[in-house]
Amino acid sequence: MRQWPLKILLVHPKAPFMQDRKITIAADCALVIEKKIVERYGREAVIIGCPLLEDPRRVFEKIRLIANESGAEEIDIFTMEVPCCHALHLMFDRANQEREEAGKEKLRLNKKIVRVTGEVEDHSGKVDKSMFEAEVRAHRGL
Repeated sequence: MRQWPLKILLVHPKAPFMQDRKITIAADCALVIEKKIVERYGREAVIIGCPLLEDPRRVFEKIRLIANESGAEEIDIFTMEVPCCHALHLMFDRANQEREEAGKEKLRLNKKIVRVTGEVEDHSGKVDKSMFEAEVRAHRGL
């Protein structure tokens, strides 16, 4: 294993493993369900976090630093289907917009949704009814 799973808030954007061309960011829960994310450890930097359980302002500030100070050109983002995870996608969109406004090339963002069933889909950019239903089921223990 090249690195331990690091929380977004703990990673230093200029750490040697953060200088790779490609980085994977995963919601904590997505890491548990989608084993392909775990298989990436050793091949590329993998960072984990939760926009619900951590201070969203601090998470965004760290994402902004990662977008601007790491060596990444491409970032894979894996979140769960619940709406609170959608915030990670929005944070990267905003950081990318700020990069572009500063005259820097945008990062290539590969956004994925991990369903509770384990299926992985491209993220449409929208929170749909099934995502709200999944969150209700999760909170009720169904």
